Amino acid sequence: MEIDELWVFRIISIQNLEKDLMNGLYSKNSAPEDPGRVIIGNKEIIGERDTRIVKCYPETVVNDYVPFYFSVRTPMLFNIITGQGVPKINQNDIVYICCKMTDLTSLQKPWCFTDGNAAKRITKFYNDLANLDKIDWPSIQSEDFRHINADGDEDRVRKKHAEFLVKDKVPHSKITGIVVVNANVKAKVEGIVSQCNLKIEVKVKPKFYF
Repeated sequence: MEIDELWVFRIISIQNLEKDLMNGLYSKNSAPEDPGRVIIGNKEIIGERDTRIVKCYPETVVNDYVPFYFSVRTPMLFNIITGQGVPKINQNDIVYICCKMTDLTSLQKPWCFTDGNAAKRITKFYNDLANLDKIDWPSIQSEDFRHINADGDEDRVRKKHAEFLVKDKVPHSKITGIVVVNANVKAKVEGIVSQCNLKIEVKVKPKFYF
């Protein structure tokens, strides 16, 4: 595994994109109040992250961090586009914020990663890149995330949601790319990037979606 080539991904509503590009990416607990922000996650799980201790920084909780996934085409995205436990949102309105993992580790602030969904009690936290082998990479890459899957791994959904966490805020200068579902959305996003006076490559990757 080439650490310098590892990417991490954050999915957001396209309605939040302009503000995120202008202001950077905030953790839930550091974000300025914004009644207009579109929340795409499960509110119950977000609430659990308010009290879930980050074990390698035990004075902090998960919602003190900006979360990214190592995986794309996640069960979370499937739930969002089908409306399972969350408000239903069309895939056209979901974009991926893409960052190089090493760009985030170079920030002068705490970071860590997990071996699964950070809200789950059994999930482990690490702040040493030597422990990247603790992530189940076959689960990250798998497209079969059913609880009853081909190889009988009942923990795959949790492991596929392995996270990379950055304390408080990620500046927009660390956003290296944006991925969208089709060319029409690409044109719209490129317009938003241009309005923000930024140079961020926008790519169409249907395989990141369902």
